[in-house]
Amino acid sequence: MNIIIKLDHSFQPFAGNHETVKVKGNTVKECLDNFIGLYPIFKEILFDLGGTLTALVMVEGKAVVPKDLNQPVSRQKEIILLPMIQGG
Repeated sequence: MNIIIKLDHSFQPFAGNHETVKVKGNTVKECLDNFIGLYPIFKEILFDLGGTLTALVMVEGKAVVPKDLNQPVSRQKEIILLPMIQGG
């Protein structure tokens, strides 16, 4: 099914300045994998070298933790990608 991925403005330059991108997938992981297939640079942006998620992934206003990447998505949902805020 088609899912909309909404990109934070800081990610848009890496996706041809698109604010949203339509991808196919039945789970969050499938959608992210298909998104990375379109824009391979996001493999480095969204994940570290060990494959750990380093960006904030939101579905219906809730953060998706790495163990929940296989949760299903429905066509009414959108996935929002945001950079992690780090400070110290």
